[in-house]
Amino acid sequence: MIHVAMPTERRRPAPSVLLPLTPARYLRLRRVAAGLSVDAVARSISANNQAEARALVMLLETEGSTARYRETVDAFADAFPIDIDVYFQLRDTPAIDHPRICRGCGCSESDPCVAGDGSHTCGWRGPATCSRCATAPAAPVLQ
Repeated sequence: MIHVAMPTERRRPAPSVLLPLTPARYLRLRRVAAGLSVDAVARSISANNQAEARALVMLLETEGSTARYRETVDAFADAFPIDIDVYFQLRDTPAIDHPRICRGCGCSESDPCVAGDGSHTCGWRGPATCSRCATAPAAPVLQ
């Protein structure tokens, strides 16, 4: 006779093997996807004090650092496409509540990749990969 224990609770989905995306990594992904260097973003943020603006960009792209004020993230959004609400979700909510974000370019369901003509050009090809990143060669790393 074979004895088998019957499960008494519903099976839970397997935990994600992806590490949570940080606000710093999100900013870097979006900047690189836009093809901008740190210096180009610094020029866009401040015409008067390039050194201070460059230091701010570098600081906010450093793991463990986050922007305190929405106005700071607004300045980044003027320089390249980011979703300010996604940034603050990454900063303020538990990882289980984070939105789905591509680990290649940082796009999300609320901020998909956009073609030159303004059309949305991506969909999901994996748990954290959009169709643009799944088919495109790796983007060069800009400093």
